[in-house]
Amino acid sequence: LTWWEYSWDIMEPVTYFVSYGTSIALFAYYVVTRQDYAFPQVFDREYLKSFYKSAKKQDFDVERYNQLCSDLAQVKSDLSRLRDPLLLNLPLQQKDKLP
Repeated sequence: LTWWEYSWDIMEPVTYFVSYGTSIALFAYYVVTRQDYAFPQVFDREYLKSFYKSAKKQDFDVERYNQLCSDLAQVKSDLSRLRDPLLLNLPLQQKDKLP
């Protein structure tokens, strides 16, 4: 639609330089970060940068938080292993000792 307003002689260099500029910007991103420019990786990188920056600003201990999260995951795993026989409707071993 743009080339209906402007001739192709004007739009061709514009599209060339936009494409060339994008290629240079993506190459610069790769040189700086050593990661491909894919949205999930870029989003994760920027999110973690802002997270650690705000955590440092508010004196939040990220290492302790990560340790607590891994401990919580371990406890949840242990609980799921303990609850498994109940979900399978296995007979209780102490049933004969109950009054």
